[in-house]
Amino acid sequence: MYNIKQIYTDILKEGISEQMLSRADQKSYGKIIVATSKKEMMNNTGFTCSSIETLYKNVDKVTHFTPNVYRYLHRQKSVVSGHSEDNLKQINAFVVDIDNPGTDLGEIMCVAIEKEIIPTLVLKTEKGFHLYYVLDKPVYVSKKTKYRSLQVAKRISSNLRLVLSEQIKGVDLLCNHFGYFRCPNHNNVVAYHKDSVYSFKELMQWSKEETEDRANHIKLVFDKEESKQKENLFKQYKQIKSDWYGELIRTATIHAGNGYGRNNAIFTLSLANYQSDVSYESCLNTMDEFNTYLEYPLSFSDVERIVKSAYSGKYKQATKEYVQDLLETWTNVAFSSNAFRGYYKHKKQRKDRIYSHAYEREDDIVKYINQHAHKGYLEMSLRDLAKVFDISITALRNALKQSKKVKVEIKGKGRYARTLIYTAVSLLKHVQNSTIETKSELKDAIETVKLITKLETNKSTKQAVKTLIERTYIYSWLKGDENRLLI
Repeated sequence: MYNIKQIYTDILKEGISEQMLSRADQKSYGKIIVATSKKEMMNNTGFTCSSIETLYKNVDKVTHFTPNVYRYLHRQKSVVSGHSEDNLKQINAFVVDIDNPGTDLGEIMCVAIEKEIIPTLVLKTEKGFHLYYVLDKPVYVSKKTKYRSLQVAKRISSNLRLVLSEQIKGVDLLCNHFGYFRCPNHNNVVAYHKDSVYSFKELMQWSKEETEDRANHIKLVFDKEESKQKENLFKQYKQIKSDWYGELIRTATIHAGNGYGRNNAIFTLSLANYQSDVSYESCLNTMDEFNTYLEYPLSFSDVERIVKSAYSGKYKQATKEYVQDLLETWTNVAFSSNAFRGYYKHKKQRKDRIYSHAYEREDDIVKYINQHAHKGYLEMSLRDLAKVFDISITALRNALKQSKKVKVEIKGKGRYARTLIYTAVSLLKHVQNSTIETKSELKDAIETVKLITKLETNKSTKQAVKTLIERTYIYSWLKGDENRLLI
């Protein structure tokens, strides 16, 4: 049984008081909102809460809460107000909502281990899971710094969702980054890795690397030797395929009052659709959907008016200045693009290049292991593996040397040596799917778990791996052996 009160304390980090206090003593603390049903949450008719004690007293009633703390909140005529981003006092956690009843916890943890973003807390919901990434120290939000920490935090939150959505179906990309989420209780906590907390600086670096990796895959490159193709490439380019368009249309926190706001965003996105030969009807539907997800949406008539203006024929495409200001105001993305220079060249397709990038080779090897692993690993020589990819043994060794995902182990010596090639995920998936009915199957399962124990992982990863193994069929066979259970 998990200590729910301690989980509250770990998440909220003195943003609210530990004990109930008088109103005068409460001034140095913030407030959160709690709701006892989804209907209350959606209608903002929940309650404000200023102490862990009060929250825990209602642990069996509260269904949703705001894990990030506001400076002040008001409740008038049963409606709570004040929960806007510019009123945030501190950010304590990032939460990913997975809205897919068919998702398995084992699948989530395998992806999290592979991507090195293991959630601190996992809650089971009616439709899936909520993953909490808890910070070791709160990040304070301040108007004096032009909400810089808030913009960085939103970028981190977006990247967490994007990375997980690449392999897990049902990740909600559009829900409010710092709104309501499921509240931990005695029945919905399925995993709590207390040591798997993150520093804000650590997540900033991870987010930056993810952004750069994504850009490396889709970056536009200009090749001087092909200048004759400039015009043709320009005509082929569609603004709706650009990075900035995808970034902007996923941002649900745009509102009015900050110079470049909702109207400008919808107008700019509509111009990108117009430039990309998207029909007026399709664009209107897309903008209507985008507007629906905004925290403070416009009326449909306003959206319709803006789209009509963009499609009037007076304008050719979205302009660089508007795109730049919108991104810098709402997304924390440093604007850098060749998209307005009049010529474009996509990077060469891999089939047209002589050499592959290291990350591409690593992806190939991981994919091959996932498809062909037996008992969680490949048993073959490096020379044979090099032949699979039609590369030299030296190139393969270089790729494996740089890889953080692929592991190679030599068992035995001489002509009896066995080369095992595997990843943490391939081993874990084998353990998850294992059934033990014979001594041979038990021996194979134990060998796989021993390989897992040899992986060089941090304490958080070991906790996550242990959580996975405890949910498998072979757990009862391994119970009692501390080495095999990775304790």
